[in-house]
Amino acid sequence: MLRTMRELKSHPDILLVDHLQDVAQRASKLIIELRPYLQLCIRPEDIARAAFIAGCTHDFGKAKRQFQDYIHGGKGKDKDHAAISSVFTFIVASQVFGQKPRPTRLLPFACAYAVNRHHGLLCNLEEAFEEASIEHQIKVARGNIDERIWDFVMRCEPLDLTLRFADYRKQFEGITAQQITECFQKFGQLLRQKADEANPSESWLVDLYFALLLVVSTLTEADVACVIQAPEPKQAVSLDPERICQYASEQPQASISFQELRKRAWEEIQRAVKEPDTSAFRLTLPTGLGKTLMGLYFSAAVQRKHEDVQRSQPVIYALPYLSIIEQATDVARRVFPRDETGVSVIQHHGLSFPESKSDEEANFEKARFALEDWDADLVVTTFDQLFYSFLANDRGFIRRFFRLPGAVLLLDEVQTIPARLIPAVDTLLQRMREKLGVEIVYMTATHPPFLKAAKSLVQNAESYFQQLERTRLRLQLEPIKFSDYASQLGDWLRERKGKKLLIVANTIRSARDLFVHLAKLKEDEAEFQNLKLFHLSGSVVPIERLRRIKEIRKLIRSEPEAWIGVVSTQCVEAGVDLDMDEAVRDFAPWDSLLQICGRANRFGKRQCADVWVYRWIDDADENQREFHSYIYDSIFTDAALKVLKNRAEVTEGEYLTVQQEYVRELEERLSPEASKEILRAALAWRFDDLDFKKLFRGQEEAWKVPLFCVADQTADYLKNVASELWSSKNLDAALDLLDRLCASEKLFGPLEGFLQVKSESVCQQLKSLENLPARRKRFAFIKLLQPMLQAYTISVPVRQLEDLSYGRITEWFLYLSQSGYRKLNAICDINSDDEDQRVSDQIV
Repeated sequence: MLRTMRELKSHPDILLVDHLQDVAQRASKLIIELRPYLQLCIRPEDIARAAFIAGCTHDFGKAKRQFQDYIHGGKGKDKDHAAISSVFTFIVASQVFGQKPRPTRLLPFACAYAVNRHHGLLCNLEEAFEEASIEHQIKVARGNIDERIWDFVMRCEPLDLTLRFADYRKQFEGITAQQITECFQKFGQLLRQKADEANPSESWLVDLYFALLLVVSTLTEADVACVIQAPEPKQAVSLDPERICQYASEQPQASISFQELRKRAWEEIQRAVKEPDTSAFRLTLPTGLGKTLMGLYFSAAVQRKHEDVQRSQPVIYALPYLSIIEQATDVARRVFPRDETGVSVIQHHGLSFPESKSDEEANFEKARFALEDWDADLVVTTFDQLFYSFLANDRGFIRRFFRLPGAVLLLDEVQTIPARLIPAVDTLLQRMREKLGVEIVYMTATHPPFLKAAKSLVQNAESYFQQLERTRLRLQLEPIKFSDYASQLGDWLRERKGKKLLIVANTIRSARDLFVHLAKLKEDEAEFQNLKLFHLSGSVVPIERLRRIKEIRKLIRSEPEAWIGVVSTQCVEAGVDLDMDEAVRDFAPWDSLLQICGRANRFGKRQCADVWVYRWIDDADENQREFHSYIYDSIFTDAALKVLKNRAEVTEGEYLTVQQEYVRELEERLSPEASKEILRAALAWRFDDLDFKKLFRGQEEAWKVPLFCVADQTADYLKNVASELWSSKNLDAALDLLDRLCASEKLFGPLEGFLQVKSESVCQQLKSLENLPARRKRFAFIKLLQPMLQAYTISVPVRQLEDLSYGRITEWFLYLSQSGYRKLNAICDINSDDEDQRVSDQIV
């Protein structure tokens, strides 16, 4: 009797009927508001109906007796609800859309698939609707669905749609797993057949794929938002382009000739704003001219052109590396101080930490949700976060897809996108521009081949390069043993006393060995005592790497006569704001060589800076491989070698000419097949086969593991927090430890500068977790802890682990002790001849 009187709940403190109605209303409203931008062959109202149906049926299975036993304190056997909910969703949606023309009549598959996967990763259709699994869920549910759910009636006034659950009861109770499976098998065959056609991106497959992402995105967003009672997403505030222009005019002047080029570029961009938006745009200019502000200005101007007739969507500024995201965010916040302009600027990546708004009570769940939801006017993020929102199998990324229609995408340093993936990325971006009203602005100093169709914002980009004489490449392309080069380095440095010097290696090991060699010179020889040495690489934890970059910048500004040596891996390439006198680069693809030129004599205030290029041979390797072969595909290095062959020197005025030769070489050598397969997999909903993430980050990333490093006392404390949380499974003890860490100025100091968050704010957000249900509290705490742990986490190849003395908190949480970390990065006795001080393999 007590069981029949229980209220039907979706969550411990939420009634099922309320949750379904709230999620459905929020999800459909998100799409209704995008109507001005959606130009799909499926009407926006129908996509909104699909979102409403998914929202009001996604937790239908929670009406099972087994789930209600669980939510009221029971054990939870057979409580899974997503699969049986998706069966009901498919029945409802089929009646709503069954008589529509194709592809609209295929929306039931999008609705049911979104519901089926609303608690997991997206997978292949056949796996999601595998007959044995569906049959088991139907068997468990049959006779156990609470009668009261058939009285549910869901109404959406803006869409004039009413759903009475009782209308679908008879069909639900009579349906078989075989019927469902056969429908989805036929649908999967149709998708694959269309995806295998010559130009699948020209068909309705793209429209249906975007509709699926909109339904998955809005369902995921609304489901979480309604549980934590997050406010509705706000309409973006348009950025003021004139404010950006004014800020740019107040920046320090460069050399006269360089300043003239800046002025000319600004004038051309301001004229381009007045032209119609008939295509994507590109801004190809040399490094140092100020593309960040120019790109923001043009993006703001494009956004403003449409604000009178359409709902404003954010400007999304995407870059390849974390090190330059902070720079871009700092610039944006100086241009648009929130208290003065009302413009909210967020940076979002794996290390981002949410901040509660000053006028709100601290609430970590809501603050984190707003950050991951891109609820801002200007979002500064990584390529990963942006591209995975439409090419990935993780709903955490796809959730933000509803932010893209009508947005302005400002893509900086686009030459860093792996060439083999460009056809898939470029195709979908262009379809988003045509079908979702997305405006796209590409920025680069190298003009990669896929930008041919993009309209240039400056006329005759070549002339900007031809007039510059800031740097020249000095090519030493005869391979040289690494030990021989290192033995000559002391003499090279002596001739350059008082200069700022950058040496860029291809592997962590070669960078570390060079740093150790220079450190020994400094230790042993008096004439090197004044050399200030810095080491940057992927084996240095992110929090320390960023601190060193800031220290180098400060030293360059405050001590113009200082003798500085920076030994680094490629982490200083794109956009890191260093201005050195001279540089050395181990051989790499042309784009990478050009990026190092952008780290020397950036503003042309000094005489032409030499950038020396060598081909170092790893003489510690029995095969005598060149270091560049460890990390770069030979397609790219061979192309670079061919265009540079027989050249001893390349002046800055020739850079763009060489770039164009390099592009032609790549076009002949690269096969687009891998990228086309990614596109086919996406359009056929084969998400298990969607290898985009692995390919985008690099094949070697698939063989890397995260390694937490006890680099300082703060990291040691964080390790103890992790141990309590995951090893001892004591959440309260972990909360208490983290609270003490945040309350300590000494311990939290390093994190405060890196995460750009005050300790008081973190303490308040920790406090906001106290009264959450246990499962939500644990999940929220992990989310809060995550960026702190990642500040001290590096990636190492699996094969490297056997050479490191690492510890283990859980099967997947590995850590390196402080002594192990110091050994890895040569922070130990630099005079030691112990062979154990050497890294025995390439850490790429």
